[in-house]
Amino acid sequence: MLWIDLTHADREPLVFSERPTLAPQSGGEEVVSVGGVEFDGRVERAGRGYLLEGRVQGAAKLHCVRCLAEFDFQFGERLELHLLPSSALPQEEEKRLEMGELEVRYYDEPKLDLAEVAAEQFALTLPMKPLCAETCRGICPQCGANLNLGPCPCPEKSDDRWAPLLHWRPSE
Repeated sequence: MLWIDLTHADREPLVFSERPTLAPQSGGEEVVSVGGVEFDGRVERAGRGYLLEGRVQGAAKLHCVRCLAEFDFQFGERLELHLLPSSALPQEEEKRLEMGELEVRYYDEPKLDLAEVAAEQFALTLPMKPLCAETCRGICPQCGANLNLGPCPCPEKSDDRWAPLLHWRPSE
């Protein structure tokens, strides 16, 4: 774990450059591996808390949801995160979050796990349905062959219920 002590930024900004190791499960089941992650940024005192500004970037291998092949995925995300003490938490039971409040993290002790923040940013950059290419043809439902590599040996099936419509033409 890569922890930074936020109190070191009380007098002057704290600049950091780390290389956290992220577990594949930090991104979900389509992530095969994550490597080469870089997290650069700075933390400075801001009001009652701190402001973290930085960039998380790296590479990963993902499974395509159509053909199940592995493919390379590059990610890079700028972030601005406000770090506030837990005492600043709203006391209302339910509260509607505003856009500016989505980038706030509360802490009990003034320290921050950079690997956890990097893992969150990585998870946010992942596509909902990872595809190796927009034109991915997927796999054959009968034999499981990757259709991107060519046609499969399965005979083409037709649904006989639609046969009467094959020669139908609308009257003019």
